[in-house]
Amino acid sequence: MRILLAPDSFKEAASAEAIAQAMARGIKRGNPQAECWLMPLSDGGEGLTHALVHATGGTLHDVETVDAVGRPIIAQFGFLGNKHTSCTAVVELASASGLEQVSPADRDPMAASTFGTGLLIRAAIDAGADRIVLGLGGSATTDGGTGLAHAFGFRFLDAHDSDIPLGGGALVDLARIDDSRVSDSIKNVPIVLACDVTNPLTGPEGAAHVFAPQKGATATQVELLDQGLANLARAIMQYNGRDIEHTPGAGAAGGTGGGMLGLFNATVKPGIELVLNLAHGREACAWADVVITGEGSIDSQTPYGKVPSGIAKLAQSQGKPTIAIGGTITRDPHTVEALNETGIIATFGIAPGPADLTTLIANTERNVEITCAAIASTLCITAATSPCESA
Repeated sequence: MRILLAPDSFKEAASAEAIAQAMARGIKRGNPQAECWLMPLSDGGEGLTHALVHATGGTLHDVETVDAVGRPIIAQFGFLGNKHTSCTAVVELASASGLEQVSPADRDPMAASTFGTGLLIRAAIDAGADRIVLGLGGSATTDGGTGLAHAFGFRFLDAHDSDIPLGGGALVDLARIDDSRVSDSIKNVPIVLACDVTNPLTGPEGAAHVFAPQKGATATQVELLDQGLANLARAIMQYNGRDIEHTPGAGAAGGTGGGMLGLFNATVKPGIELVLNLAHGREACAWADVVITGEGSIDSQTPYGKVPSGIAKLAQSQGKPTIAIGGTITRDPHTVEALNETGIIATFGIAPGPADLTTLIANTERNVEITCAAIASTLCITAATSPCESA
Protein backbone atom coordinates (compact mmCIF):
# COMPACT_ATOMS: atom_id res chain seq x y z
CA MET A 1 0.00 0.00 0.00
CA ARG A 2 1.24 3.47 -0.90
CA ILE A 3 0.41 6.18 1.64
CA LEU A 4 1.00 9.91 1.17
CA LEU A 5 1.64 11.64 4.49
CA ALA A 6 0.80 15.32 4.02
CA PRO A 7 0.19 17.13 7.33
CA ASP A 8 0.38 20.73 8.42
CA SER A 9 2.13 21.60 11.66
CA PHE A 10 0.34 21.05 14.96
CA LYS A 11 0.62 24.62 16.20
CA GLU A 12 2.69 25.08 19.38
CA ALA A 13 3.33 21.32 19.45
CA ALA A 14 5.31 20.06 16.43
CA SER A 15 6.35 21.12 12.94
CA ALA A 16 4.79 19.64 9.82
CA GLU A 17 8.02 17.76 9.12
CA ALA A 18 8.07 16.27 12.64
CA ILE A 19 4.42 15.26 12.31
CA ALA A 20 5.06 13.60 8.93
CA GLN A 21 7.96 11.64 10.40
CA ALA A 22 5.83 10.54 13.37
CA MET A 23 3.11 9.47 10.93
CA ALA A 24 5.64 7.39 9.00
CA ARG A 25 6.87 5.64 12.14
CA GLY A 26 3.28 4.77 13.01
CA ILE A 27 2.45 3.52 9.52
CA LYS A 28 5.46 1.21 9.58
CA ARG A 29 4.37 -0.15 12.96
CA GLY A 30 0.90 -0.90 11.65
CA ASN A 31 1.97 -2.13 8.21
CA PRO A 32 5.68 -2.81 7.68
CA GLN A 33 5.11 -3.34 3.95
CA ALA A 34 3.59 0.11 3.41
CA GLU A 35 5.40 2.65 1.25
CA CYS A 36 5.32 6.22 2.54
CA TRP A 37 5.82 9.54 0.75
CA LEU A 38 6.41 12.32 3.27
CA MET A 39 5.14 15.69 2.09
CA PRO A 40 4.89 18.15 5.03
CA LEU A 41 2.73 21.10 4.02
CA SER A 42 1.75 24.62 5.00
CA ASP A 43 -1.15 26.88 4.03
CA GLY A 44 1.15 29.93 4.06
CA GLY A 45 1.74 30.34 7.78
CA GLU A 46 4.27 28.68 10.02
CA GLY A 47 6.25 25.97 8.29
CA LEU A 48 5.97 27.31 4.73
CA THR A 49 9.72 27.71 4.25
CA HIS A 50 10.60 24.24 5.50
CA ALA A 51 7.72 22.64 3.59
CA LEU A 52 8.78 24.09 0.23
CA VAL A 53 12.50 23.60 0.77
CA HIS A 54 11.83 19.97 1.75
CA ALA A 55 9.55 19.39 -1.24
CA THR A 56 11.89 20.91 -3.83
CA GLY A 57 15.29 19.93 -2.48
CA GLY A 58 16.16 23.55 -1.80
CA THR A 59 18.39 25.22 0.76
CA LEU A 60 17.86 27.10 4.02
CA HIS A 61 19.70 30.29 4.96
CA ASP A 62 20.04 31.92 8.38
CA VAL A 63 19.73 35.70 8.67
CA GLU A 64 20.30 38.10 11.57
CA THR A 65 17.14 40.18 11.89
CA VAL A 66 14.72 41.38 14.58
CA ASP A 67 11.42 40.10 15.95
CA ALA A 68 8.13 41.97 16.03
CA VAL A 69 9.17 44.04 19.05
CA GLY A 70 12.66 44.82 17.74
CA ARG A 71 14.81 42.25 19.55
CA PRO A 72 17.67 40.58 17.62
CA ILE A 73 16.90 37.05 16.40
CA ILE A 74 18.03 34.57 13.77
CA ALA A 75 15.40 33.76 11.15
CA GLN A 76 15.48 31.75 7.94
CA PHE A 77 14.55 32.03 4.30
CA GLY A 78 14.84 29.28 1.73
CA PHE A 79 15.76 28.95 -1.92
CA LEU A 80 13.62 26.52 -3.90
CA GLY A 81 15.40 23.66 -5.65
CA ASN A 82 14.32 21.45 -8.57
CA LYS A 83 15.92 23.80 -11.11
CA HIS A 84 13.24 26.47 -11.03
CA THR A 85 13.61 28.87 -13.94
CA SER A 86 13.72 31.84 -11.58
CA CYS A 87 15.73 32.11 -8.40
CA THR A 88 12.79 31.87 -6.02
CA ALA A 89 13.14 32.54 -2.31
CA VAL A 90 10.46 31.60 0.19
CA VAL A 91 9.94 33.65 3.34
CA GLU A 92 7.33 33.23 6.02
CA LEU A 93 6.32 36.31 7.97
CA ALA A 94 5.99 34.19 11.10
CA SER A 95 9.72 33.44 11.07
CA ALA A 96 10.77 36.95 12.04
CA SER A 97 7.53 38.75 12.93
CA GLY A 98 5.51 35.86 14.30
CA LEU A 99 3.35 35.75 17.39
CA GLU A 100 5.12 32.64 18.66
CA GLN A 101 8.42 34.56 18.69
CA VAL A 102 7.11 36.89 21.41
CA SER A 103 5.92 35.73 24.82
CA PRO A 104 2.47 36.94 25.93
CA ALA A 105 4.08 39.25 28.49
CA ASP A 106 6.19 40.97 25.80
CA ARG A 107 3.55 41.41 23.12
CA ASP A 108 2.81 44.97 22.08
CA PRO A 109 -0.01 45.13 19.51
CA MET A 110 0.42 48.87 18.92
CA ALA A 111 4.20 48.92 18.39
CA ALA A 112 4.77 45.45 16.87
CA SER A 113 6.08 45.71 13.32
CA THR A 114 7.03 43.64 10.29
CA PHE A 115 10.41 45.38 9.95
CA GLY A 116 12.27 42.11 10.66
CA THR A 117 10.47 40.38 7.81
CA GLY A 118 11.57 43.19 5.51
CA LEU A 119 15.19 42.60 6.53
CA LEU A 120 14.72 38.89 5.82
CA ILE A 121 13.36 39.55 2.31
CA ARG A 122 16.15 42.04 1.64
CA ALA A 123 18.70 39.38 2.59
CA ALA A 124 17.08 36.95 0.15
CA ILE A 125 17.18 39.51 -2.68
CA ASP A 126 20.79 40.41 -1.86
CA ALA A 127 21.59 36.68 -2.07
CA GLY A 128 20.23 36.55 -5.62
CA ALA A 129 16.48 36.01 -5.37
CA ASP A 130 14.53 37.46 -8.28
CA ARG A 131 11.13 36.20 -7.05
CA ILE A 132 9.72 35.97 -3.53
CA VAL A 133 7.05 33.70 -2.11
CA LEU A 134 5.89 35.31 1.15
CA GLY A 135 3.76 33.32 3.55
CA LEU A 136 1.24 35.43 5.43
CA GLY A 137 0.15 33.96 8.72
CA GLY A 138 0.96 33.79 12.39
CA SER A 139 1.97 37.44 12.72
CA ALA A 140 2.27 39.41 15.94
CA THR A 141 1.64 42.64 14.02
CA THR A 142 -1.12 44.93 12.76
CA ASP A 143 1.02 47.45 10.90
CA GLY A 144 -0.25 46.88 7.36
CA GLY A 145 3.23 45.77 6.29
CA THR A 146 4.64 49.26 6.79
CA GLY A 147 7.55 47.93 8.85
CA LEU A 148 8.45 45.57 6.03
CA ALA A 149 8.26 48.42 3.52
CA HIS A 150 10.35 50.63 5.81
CA ALA A 151 13.17 48.06 5.56
CA PHE A 152 13.26 48.76 1.81
CA GLY A 153 13.43 52.53 2.20
CA PHE A 154 9.77 53.55 2.18
CA ARG A 155 9.07 56.45 4.53
CA PHE A 156 5.75 56.97 6.28
CA LEU A 157 5.34 60.62 7.19
CA ASP A 158 2.98 62.64 9.38
CA ALA A 159 1.48 66.03 8.56
CA HIS A 160 4.77 67.70 9.52
CA ASP A 161 6.82 65.46 7.20
CA SER A 162 8.34 63.62 10.15
CA ASP A 163 8.71 59.83 10.13
CA ILE A 164 6.08 58.10 12.22
CA PRO A 165 7.26 55.30 14.55
CA LEU A 166 7.08 51.65 13.59
CA GLY A 167 3.93 49.75 14.47
CA GLY A 168 0.24 49.86 13.66
CA GLY A 169 -0.57 52.29 16.45
CA ALA A 170 1.29 55.10 14.70
CA LEU A 171 -0.67 54.80 11.44
CA VAL A 172 -3.40 57.12 12.74
CA ASP A 173 -0.84 59.92 12.20
CA LEU A 174 0.15 58.88 8.67
CA ALA A 175 -0.25 61.68 6.13
CA ARG A 176 1.76 60.54 3.11
CA ILE A 177 4.19 57.95 1.74
CA ASP A 178 7.61 58.79 0.33
CA ASP A 179 9.51 56.32 -1.89
CA SER A 180 12.44 58.49 -2.96
CA ARG A 181 14.86 56.07 -1.27
CA VAL A 182 13.38 52.94 -2.88
CA SER A 183 14.91 51.61 -6.09
CA ASP A 184 12.65 50.62 -8.99
CA SER A 185 14.32 47.19 -9.06
CA ILE A 186 13.03 46.53 -5.53
CA LYS A 187 9.53 47.70 -6.39
CA ASN A 188 9.45 45.41 -9.42
CA VAL A 189 10.54 42.13 -7.79
CA PRO A 190 7.56 39.76 -8.16
CA ILE A 191 6.17 38.79 -4.76
CA VAL A 192 3.58 36.03 -4.43
CA LEU A 193 1.60 36.25 -1.20
CA ALA A 194 0.59 32.83 0.11
CA CYS A 195 -2.58 33.53 2.05
CA ASP A 196 -5.32 31.36 3.56
CA VAL A 197 -7.74 34.16 4.54
CA THR A 198 -9.95 36.48 2.51
CA ASN A 199 -10.46 39.21 5.10
CA PRO A 200 -10.44 42.83 3.86
CA LEU A 201 -8.09 45.38 5.35
CA THR A 202 -10.60 47.22 7.56
CA GLY A 203 -14.05 46.96 9.07
CA PRO A 204 -15.77 44.28 11.18
CA GLU A 205 -14.09 41.48 9.18
CA GLY A 206 -10.80 43.33 8.79
CA ALA A 207 -7.33 42.74 10.19
CA ALA A 208 -7.75 44.68 13.43
CA HIS A 209 -11.20 43.49 14.49
CA VAL A 210 -10.68 39.82 13.64
CA PHE A 211 -7.03 39.19 14.41
CA ALA A 212 -5.63 41.92 16.69
CA PRO A 213 -7.35 40.61 19.86
CA GLN A 214 -5.38 37.37 19.39
CA LYS A 215 -2.23 39.49 19.50
CA GLY A 216 -3.11 41.17 22.80
CA ALA A 217 -5.06 44.23 21.61
CA THR A 218 -7.78 45.68 23.82
CA ALA A 219 -11.13 46.84 22.41
CA THR A 220 -9.87 50.44 22.37
CA GLN A 221 -6.64 49.43 20.64
CA VAL A 222 -8.58 47.45 18.04
CA GLU A 223 -10.47 50.60 17.04
CA LEU A 224 -7.27 52.64 16.81
CA LEU A 225 -5.56 49.96 14.74
CA ASP A 226 -8.54 49.77 12.40
CA GLN A 227 -8.46 53.56 11.98
CA GLY A 228 -4.75 53.37 11.25
CA LEU A 229 -5.20 50.73 8.55
CA ALA A 230 -7.95 52.83 6.95
CA ASN A 231 -5.54 55.75 7.02
CA LEU A 232 -2.89 53.60 5.33
CA ALA A 233 -5.38 52.66 2.61
CA ARG A 234 -6.09 56.36 1.96
CA ALA A 235 -2.37 57.16 1.88
CA ILE A 236 -1.71 54.38 -0.65
CA MET A 237 -4.60 55.59 -2.80
CA GLN A 238 -3.05 59.06 -2.74
CA TYR A 239 0.43 57.63 -3.42
CA ASN A 240 -0.31 55.49 -6.48
CA GLY A 241 -4.07 55.18 -6.94
CA ARG A 242 -4.33 51.57 -5.74
CA ASP A 243 -7.48 50.77 -3.77
CA ILE A 244 -6.58 48.02 -1.30
CA GLU A 245 -9.02 48.58 1.56
CA HIS A 246 -11.63 46.01 0.54
CA THR A 247 -9.46 43.61 -1.45
CA PRO A 248 -9.87 39.99 -0.29
CA GLY A 249 -6.73 38.95 1.57
CA ALA A 250 -5.65 42.53 2.32
CA GLY A 251 -6.32 41.88 6.01
CA ALA A 252 -3.95 38.91 6.17
CA ALA A 253 -1.08 39.08 8.68
CA GLY A 254 -2.26 42.27 10.33
CA GLY A 255 -2.88 44.01 7.02
CA THR A 256 0.47 43.06 5.52
CA GLY A 257 -1.43 41.65 2.55
CA GLY A 258 -2.86 45.08 1.86
CA GLY A 259 0.42 46.91 2.28
CA MET A 260 2.21 44.52 -0.05
CA LEU A 261 -0.50 44.82 -2.71
CA GLY A 262 -0.43 48.57 -2.41
CA LEU A 263 3.31 49.20 -2.43
CA PHE A 264 5.00 46.28 -4.21
CA ASN A 265 4.64 44.09 -7.31
CA ALA A 266 2.59 41.59 -5.34
CA THR A 267 -0.18 39.12 -6.11
CA VAL A 268 -2.23 36.90 -3.79
CA LYS A 269 -2.67 33.16 -4.17
CA PRO A 270 -4.35 30.68 -1.81
CA GLY A 271 -1.51 29.33 0.30
CA ILE A 272 -2.32 25.65 0.09
CA GLU A 273 -2.83 25.77 -3.69
CA LEU A 274 0.51 27.49 -4.15
CA VAL A 275 2.29 25.01 -1.88
CA LEU A 276 0.71 21.96 -3.52
CA ASN A 277 1.73 23.24 -6.94
CA LEU A 278 5.34 23.87 -5.94
CA ALA A 279 5.52 20.62 -3.96
CA HIS A 280 4.20 18.52 -6.88
CA GLY A 281 1.11 17.52 -4.92
CA ARG A 282 -0.72 16.20 -7.98
CA GLU A 283 2.05 13.70 -8.73
CA ALA A 284 2.13 12.63 -5.08
CA CYS A 285 -1.63 12.01 -4.99
CA ALA A 286 -1.44 10.05 -8.24
CA TRP A 287 1.21 7.79 -6.67
CA ALA A 288 -0.70 7.16 -3.45
CA ASP A 289 -3.48 4.71 -2.62
CA VAL A 290 -4.58 6.81 0.34
CA VAL A 291 -3.64 10.18 1.85
CA ILE A 292 -3.26 10.90 5.56
CA THR A 293 -3.21 14.55 6.55
CA GLY A 294 -3.73 16.53 9.73
CA GLU A 295 -3.41 19.71 11.73
CA GLY A 296 -3.67 20.72 15.37
CA SER A 297 -7.44 21.24 15.28
CA ILE A 298 -9.87 19.75 12.78
CA ASP A 299 -12.65 22.30 13.15
CA SER A 300 -15.08 24.55 11.29
CA GLN A 301 -12.19 26.37 9.56
CA THR A 302 -10.57 23.21 8.20
CA PRO A 303 -12.75 22.87 5.06
CA TYR A 304 -11.87 26.39 3.92
CA GLY A 305 -8.32 26.85 2.63
CA LYS A 306 -6.53 24.78 5.25
CA VAL A 307 -4.00 22.05 4.50
CA PRO A 308 -6.27 19.02 5.16
CA SER A 309 -9.03 20.23 2.84
CA GLY A 310 -6.56 21.39 0.20
CA ILE A 311 -4.77 18.07 -0.12
CA ALA A 312 -8.08 16.17 0.20
CA LYS A 313 -9.61 18.06 -2.74
CA LEU A 314 -6.57 17.31 -4.87
CA ALA A 315 -6.64 13.64 -3.88
CA GLN A 316 -10.40 13.47 -4.47
CA SER A 317 -9.92 14.78 -8.02
CA GLN A 318 -7.84 11.63 -8.66
CA GLY A 319 -10.18 9.24 -6.89
CA LYS A 320 -8.01 8.87 -3.79
CA PRO A 321 -9.46 8.95 -0.24
CA THR A 322 -8.08 11.13 2.55
CA ILE A 323 -7.99 10.51 6.30
CA ALA A 324 -7.36 13.42 8.68
CA ILE A 325 -6.00 13.40 12.22
CA GLY A 326 -5.87 16.23 14.74
CA GLY A 327 -5.18 17.17 18.32
CA THR A 328 -8.86 18.02 18.59
CA ILE A 329 -11.65 16.87 16.28
CA THR A 330 -15.04 18.46 15.76
CA ARG A 331 -18.13 16.28 15.55
CA ASP A 332 -20.40 19.11 14.43
CA PRO A 333 -22.59 17.57 11.69
CA HIS A 334 -22.32 20.56 9.34
CA THR A 335 -18.52 20.62 9.59
CA VAL A 336 -18.28 16.85 9.16
CA GLU A 337 -20.41 17.14 6.02
CA ALA A 338 -18.19 19.94 4.71
CA LEU A 339 -15.10 17.84 5.40
CA ASN A 340 -16.65 14.88 3.57
CA GLU A 341 -17.33 17.12 0.58
CA THR A 342 -13.64 18.00 0.36
CA GLY A 343 -12.74 14.31 0.20
CA ILE A 344 -11.92 13.62 3.86
CA ILE A 345 -13.65 10.28 4.53
CA ALA A 346 -12.72 9.96 8.23
CA THR A 347 -11.19 11.97 11.06
CA PHE A 348 -9.31 10.71 14.10
CA GLY A 349 -8.30 12.54 17.26
CA ILE A 350 -4.86 11.67 18.58
CA ALA A 351 -5.58 12.24 22.30
CA PRO A 352 -5.39 8.86 24.09
CA GLY A 353 -7.79 10.03 26.81
CA PRO A 354 -8.41 12.85 29.29
CA ALA A 355 -5.26 14.83 30.01
CA ASP A 356 -4.18 18.41 30.57
CA LEU A 357 -3.18 20.48 27.54
CA THR A 358 0.50 20.68 28.52
CA THR A 359 0.76 16.89 28.63
CA LEU A 360 -1.07 16.46 25.34
CA ILE A 361 1.19 18.97 23.60
CA ALA A 362 4.31 17.33 25.00
CA ASN A 363 3.19 13.90 23.73
CA THR A 364 1.97 15.06 20.31
CA GLU A 365 4.45 13.14 18.17
CA ARG A 366 4.01 9.95 20.19
CA ASN A 367 0.23 10.21 19.96
CA VAL A 368 0.43 10.84 16.20
CA GLU A 369 2.57 7.72 15.83
CA ILE A 370 0.15 5.56 17.85
CA THR A 371 -2.86 6.88 15.93
CA CYS A 372 -1.27 6.24 12.54
CA ALA A 373 -0.25 2.73 13.57
CA ALA A 374 -3.90 2.00 14.30
CA ILE A 375 -4.99 3.56 10.99
CA ALA A 376 -2.41 1.53 9.07
CA SER A 377 -3.54 -1.70 10.72
CA THR A 378 -7.16 -0.92 9.86
CA LEU A 379 -6.27 -0.09 6.25
CA CYS A 380 -4.33 -3.33 6.09
CA ILE A 381 -7.37 -5.37 7.12
CA THR A 382 -9.58 -3.77 4.48
CA ALA A 383 -7.02 -3.67 1.67
CA ALA A 384 -7.30 -6.10 -1.18
CA THR A 385 -3.63 -7.04 -0.80
CA SER A 386 -1.80 -9.75 1.10
CA PRO A 387 -2.26 -9.74 4.87
CA CYS A 388 0.12 -7.63 6.90
CA GLU A 389 2.72 -9.05 9.20
CA SER A 390 2.08 -8.28 12.84
CA ALA A 391 3.99 -5.28 14.11
